[in-house]
Amino acid sequence: IVEQELGRPLGEVFERFDEQSIAAASIGQVHRARLRDGEEVVVKVQRPEIEALVEVDLEILLHLALLAERHLEDLRLYRPSRIVAEFTRVLERELDFTTEASHLERFASDFLGDDTVYVPKVYRTCTSRHVLTMEYVEVTPATDLEALASAGLDAQVIARRGAELTLKQIFVHGFFHADPHPGNVFVLPGNVICLLDFGLMGRLDRQGRESFADLIY
Repeated sequence: IVEQELGRPLGEVFERFDEQSIAAASIGQVHRARLRDGEEVVVKVQRPEIEALVEVDLEILLHLALLAERHLEDLRLYRPSRIVAEFTRVLERELDFTTEASHLERFASDFLGDDTVYVPKVYRTCTSRHVLTMEYVEVTPATDLEALASAGLDAQVIARRGAELTLKQIFVHGFFHADPHPGNVFVLPGNVICLLDFGLMGRLDRQGRESFADLIY
């Protein structure tokens, strides 16, 4: 898949490419590698035929949603077919890794100059619809308290910065990481927060942010 997407043999792009993945998820898996110029990277590779499989699953979901709307009166209010349509739109964006690359670049731009946040660099020349190449960073999981303490990191500082990062994403930039589960939140030396997996992002326009602020207030 990598060779097909990048149009070159692995050896022309990478000095080293580890066949054993270091992480795996539903639509892809991640491999460590080294570029020909010596840069250490990770390469996210989409699973074979995953788009066709997702398309079939979504068709089944839509069929079930339409049946529910037609035959279950109590469910019509919730418009399940619209929920499936939104789910489809989001999944289609997640299946295009160039979209995730753009998300990374915009997020990095939003927090440029903020030394409490780190966003890995994207290598566009080694990125395509089904392959995403980004900088490798040595991180500690935010939920591993023992590892944080061993690394001399301060959990209270991390918690405060995490809260500030969340608020800034939503209320200042209106562009936020929409999948911040424990497997996507990490810490670098100096209590610097590093988020990974930018496939799913949320957006709020100014009016939405102001309305949300009023609601919380």
